Amino acid sequence: MIQHDHLRYLSEEKLEELRRKVGLHRERYANGDFRDLEPDNGWAIETGGVTVDRDLLAGLDGIARTAAGDRTASAVLYRALSGMTPALAREERVWVRLSHVECLGYARSRWLSGLDGERLVPQVRRHLFGSGLTGIRDDNALSRLWWNIHIAATADPDDPEGALDLILKTADIRSNFVERTNTAARPPLARAVIRAMRRNSWITSTERAFREFMIVLNRDGGGILFETMSDAEVDGIMNACAERARARSEQRAIQERASEGPGSRGLGWVRGIFGGHRPQPTSEEKR
Repeated sequence: MIQHDHLRYLSEEKLEELRRKVGLHRERYANGDFRDLEPDNGWAIETGGVTVDRDLLAGLDGIARTAAGDRTASAVLYRALSGMTPALAREERVWVRLSHVECLGYARSRWLSGLDGERLVPQVRRHLFGSGLTGIRDDNALSRLWWNIHIAATADPDDPEGALDLILKTADIRSNFVERTNTAARPPLARAVIRAMRRNSWITSTERAFREFMIVLNRDGGGILFETMSDAEVDGIMNACAERARARSEQRAIQERASEGPGSRGLGWVRGIFGGHRPQPTSEEKR
């Protein structure tokens, strides 16, 4: 039988108490649970607008620890939390409760596996809590999954899971699309980027290619009101940006081969159309 319950969250007092006692609870995080604390006041405040499918939550699997695993888990969590809204999804107390009670097993497998002692504490603070918008969107073990597919649904309401496949193709693409762009606030732009990714396979062929595309889009799209344009007009801009990005990438490769070295980055960072954030270095460029 499918078990549906109302979503529960922590009181502010219990949230801060957990935050203070991470070190004291190391054994619980590594091997135990918090079930004996759950009956205390402040552990189970109900919200009537969201229902939880406990059977779906129980099926979350964090063992893979891959983009494909995150993709599957994102879709499962999204379905499990019926009625969740972006406003409620910004609330740390919701995700800390899930990370410590219903989904502790998933969070442990995905982010804490193999850690012990003092090495465990910073990972717990990062992935089982979630201070601020970026901590909720990008770091908490559960909330990052919900935001993955929420942003994918914003970018392609007709095929959110297909958009999710593109966004999670590599960690760098997620970083530049989700973490470093104000995607949710500009749906027409998010949809246009997804359409471009589908039309032009070069854009997602490598981490560096996607990063070059985002740099050119930031530079050449700054100040353009995409919201006032037709899809065809916006697609034309995306195509032009992709062509310039590819030419830029090929030119850089020629220069690097000629100099027999990594060459100068020469990226000319600019504040872009996505709220002033600049695309992050790829894993290739970090090495």
